[in-house]
Amino acid sequence: MKINSIIWLKELQNSQLYLGGLAVALAVLHLILSWKVVSDIDRAIVSVLFWAAILSLLWRKRDKLNLDSDIFSSFLGSIILVLMLVKSLNLFWFESSFLKIIPLFLSLSLGLLASGFRGLKQYWREFILVLLLCLPDLYLESKINENFPLSLLTAQNASFLLWYLGFDVVRNGVKLILPNGAVEVFHPCTGTASMILLLKLTIVFLLVFPTKKLPKILLVLAGLGIGFFSGVIRVGIMALVVSNEQAFAYWHGHQGASIFSTISIVLFGLVCQYLLQQNSRNNAKAREVEQL
Repeated sequence: MKINSIIWLKELQNSQLYLGGLAVALAVLHLILSWKVVSDIDRAIVSVLFWAAILSLLWRKRDKLNLDSDIFSSFLGSIILVLMLVKSLNLFWFESSFLKIIPLFLSLSLGLLASGFRGLKQYWREFILVLLLCLPDLYLESKINENFPLSLLTAQNASFLLWYLGFDVVRNGVKLILPNGAVEVFHPCTGTASMILLLKLTIVFLLVFPTKKLPKILLVLAGLGIGFFSGVIRVGIMALVVSNEQAFAYWHGHQGASIFSTISIVLFGLVCQYLLQQNSRNNAKAREVEQL
């Protein structure tokens, strides 16, 4: 009986090792494909954060996972995995939309291989993160801007910011008029993309580091605020340099947007770090009270 238990334990450890290695390999594969097809540093950073969170969640509960798949689930998972690997060898730049859903198929195949259909529910947190990674950001941006006047709000706040800093600015709807020229604020120039990104990262943080209700609300508000006001500042800069064609093209283009996206992520990371420190202090105080 003791020998059988040892054999079973070794088999379980081996299966955990193989599946863990496969999970890391699939994450690296997706990151390589993302960089190869899109070459977008912002998307690469976000993908790394998401995969790191997914692997962290799996590692944290590795000893509690039910690794018992059936023949049909293993077969189906293997077929999906092989198809994704074959497709990844022939992925072209214009198939970036397909690249968005690859993580879902890779995760589904790994879940079926590890635990079968019945065991997929134990990975619900990981699947939420995968679905967030697969969401079409451009579609979300268009829908949000259709239903919320973010262009007008951005123009209003950018106008106030420029006026407060001493610039002679006049606003006409979503148009900012200065002595050196005028800019019109359309939805791609707002902070919608940053807001969506930071809300995704908020969910990542809350799944990996469960917190109380108030920090959750603060984190959501911080994400929305940082994303929105990064767009406001960017619009203000574009309004100031509108007469300089080269400078305007820089801040209006991908490079300028990437700078503000990176700054937004860093600021949001500092907020997360502060909340983690506060949570650690509260837990330490609670333990001290219990010991008294």
